[in-house]
Amino acid sequence: MSEPYAKPLLVLDDREFAFGEVRSLVGLRRFGEIVFKRRPLIEHFQAALPAWSRSQLIRLQSDDDLLALRSKLETCCEDTSVCVIAGRAGFARPERLTQLIERLPYAEEDFTDTLYKPMLVFLRNAHKLVDQWSAFMAAPLHTWEKAWQGSQRIQSVEPLDLGKIRDFLSYTSGSTATRHFNEMQIDAYYYTKQSSDKTKMLAEYSFYGLVPESMRPWLIQPFDFSDNGDRASYKMLRYYLADTALQWVHGAFEAGTFTSFVDRLLFFLAERSRQACTKEQSAAMARDLFVNKLEKRVEQFLAMEEGQHINRLAASATPELDISYLLERFLKLYKRFEKGFIFDHRVVGHGDPCFSNVLYDQQRYLLKLIDPKGALTEDGLWTHPLYDLCKVSHSALGDYDFINNGLYNIGFTDSNELFLHFKHSNHSVLKPIFIQRVKAAGHDVRIMRLGEASLFLSMLPLHIDYPNKVIAFLLNARQILDEVESESRV
Repeated sequence: MSEPYAKPLLVLDDREFAFGEVRSLVGLRRFGEIVFKRRPLIEHFQAALPAWSRSQLIRLQSDDDLLALRSKLETCCEDTSVCVIAGRAGFARPERLTQLIERLPYAEEDFTDTLYKPMLVFLRNAHKLVDQWSAFMAAPLHTWEKAWQGSQRIQSVEPLDLGKIRDFLSYTSGSTATRHFNEMQIDAYYYTKQSSDKTKMLAEYSFYGLVPESMRPWLIQPFDFSDNGDRASYKMLRYYLADTALQWVHGAFEAGTFTSFVDRLLFFLAERSRQACTKEQSAAMARDLFVNKLEKRVEQFLAMEEGQHINRLAASATPELDISYLLERFLKLYKRFEKGFIFDHRVVGHGDPCFSNVLYDQQRYLLKLIDPKGALTEDGLWTHPLYDLCKVSHSALGDYDFINNGLYNIGFTDSNELFLHFKHSNHSVLKPIFIQRVKAAGHDVRIMRLGEASLFLSMLPLHIDYPNKVIAFLLNARQILDEVESESRV
């Protein structure tokens, strides 16, 4: 290998804001600010860079950033090169970006990824960018109409243009993070899900064939189940749709589009098949889902050394956050409102219709639910009528997807009590719409929210690897209990 030149400058040109159909999914923000798999795209980009190159990175967002870059270019040595990468470039295989950046100090010729409007431009002599500075200040390289005929073409990276809706959906349609025991393989046509939990895989696969026919259009059909000894797998057709969580946390919904979405989701819940049951059976089912499971999860949480530590930490700052105290509050409220959980029927349940499991196209009103809890027998389909609604509410009202994506801050009040702050946009306008539509569907919001509080507290041991998230769940559950108590006094 030839001797390396001076370390190249890396420029991530993130001056553009999302536009067109992509903006309808993520709102008005720069591409680097889009959250994908719990991190902004800029962090995914930085993580793919070799360690030595991170100090060479300049992210362009403002005129001040352009001035800083110009100063660096004018003072760098003659053998310095520069690699300009579009902020809207998506790297589906980041390891290829890593390999490319590692080779840049040895590159001897200019190159781009395409002839026209490249996502990546490498200039062997960084001063060439100064020669084109007026044009560069006016618009990023990847928007220029010129042909880069004097540059070589590379094919090893093939970045996606996230400004194009097709590329954006291709990049993000597998955005939901899987649990540690799951593995998702994605190609242009299929999702292949596999896991060591073979019973769960079989239940998810069997669910579609067991549910009533009228429910199937809302689901994605699995096929090709395979038991491979220590693991099982099945396939699903890949739909290029953004999940609702991505749209929700980016503030992509407006009042009209959100109303249409909520109406469709509530219609799905209302149209589920029903089966008559006694009130005693309904009460037992509700208690099992909202009380017994919660008590077991709290016991599990407090049996963990990490759980004990987190609980002590939270309670030392705000005594009301002690999980035992919150559980006691919940049980008192549940006893008071238990009649609201009693129905004369049960329904076929999805099991987990949180926003990350709901794919939705705002323009075409296309809604598909993914990742059902599953069932091995027809009897396993049935659940309490409120459970799925509470799951929806813990996304719509409870900010679960903000917590799950790290879009929150935990701080201290002036009296040293913990508080939770979310990075909302227009959600204060949208949440009342959800409440109004839920009421119009005949549900008691207090009962729904009480069930939602149970869900948040039940999740504590499942997220023990993220202590901040656990504390956020505790703070959120307390806030919900406060609201239920307050509304019950009105």
